[in-house]
Amino acid sequence: MPRRTLRKRFLGAVLAAVPVIALILVVYFAATGRTERAETQLVVVAPCDTLSQIARRFAITPETIASLNRLADPSRIYPDQVLLVPTGPEARLPASLKERAAAITHVPPGVRRRRWRYIVVHHSAAPSGSARSMHDFHLSGRGWRNGLGYHFVIGNGSATPDGFIEVGPRWAKQLHGAHAKSPRDRMNQTGIGICLVGNFEHTQPTDEQMRALVALVRRLQRRYHIPARNVIGHRDVVEGHTVCPGRNFSIERLRKML
Repeated sequence: MPRRTLRKRFLGAVLAAVPVIALILVVYFAATGRTERAETQLVVVAPCDTLSQIARRFAITPETIASLNRLADPSRIYPDQVLLVPTGPEARLPASLKERAAAITHVPPGVRRRRWRYIVVHHSAAPSGSARSMHDFHLSGRGWRNGLGYHFVIGNGSATPDGFIEVGPRWAKQLHGAHAKSPRDRMNQTGIGICLVGNFEHTQPTDEQMRALVALVRRLQRRYHIPARNVIGHRDVVEGHTVCPGRNFSIERLRKML
């Protein structure tokens, strides 16, 4: 067969395959969430950062960041705090709990996503608290150099608004957790830790906390293909090790809500 004919056939086959390859890529990126336009991104506060400096990087106002992150005192951001920041002055901000859950589960640009397999739910076993108070305790009290052992914290209205989801630095950096001991540390390596503020041995999670938890877990399940059976309580990791997340928290009920 002449070389010219072979070349024509080869080029014809390549051109015929292009639409198929394009379709495969579209389906793949849609499934992995990579076609979603980045209107916001997570920013980990550096030791010398101020809210004004962060705002200038994205050509937005400090007030916009403060409002989006429910900052009670914008002058008191702290190192390793994770902020959700609009990517520009025209960026569309999350308008619902579902949209916020989608935004905060995106990892920052340049950070490689970890292969998560479980979602582990905790309670703080204290009536009040926040990501910052837990981060400080885990740094100084526990001596954990990465601080906050959980990836997300959901407030109960004591230190942060009821149902407000805070993002921990371990999530933004895609680091293993420090929330669920298990053989070979498997659960910390593959489990996303979510802590609800409150002591559910004595009280129950608020309605707003449960709404936020369901929205967050659904998004994480979708993004990391985590089945409902792998959404567990801390007490399910090692039998008899702990009562967390408390007798008044039902994992079975949560799974039915997903």
